[in-house]
Amino acid sequence: MTPKPEVYEQQKNEIEQQYAQHNLDRDMADAYRSSLAEDPREHARKLRAENRGLFVFLLLVFAAFGLFVWLR
Repeated sequence: MTPKPEVYEQQKNEIEQQYAQHNLDRDMADAYRSSLAEDPREHARKLRAENRGLFVFLLLVFAAFGLFVWLR
């Protein structure tokens, strides 16, 4: 009596899910370790640069809107 192909397929799917979970756990651990390795001053510098970029973008949006209203 040989096992049905569905049994093999189910076992294969379970193994693939276990590998996927293992890889996810490993990737999350790597990301956590890399986040701890970042210098707080460097992180603050990146945040300030992002904030400046967003502020400039917001100013451009308001300027474009003002120009649109003024030319209308």
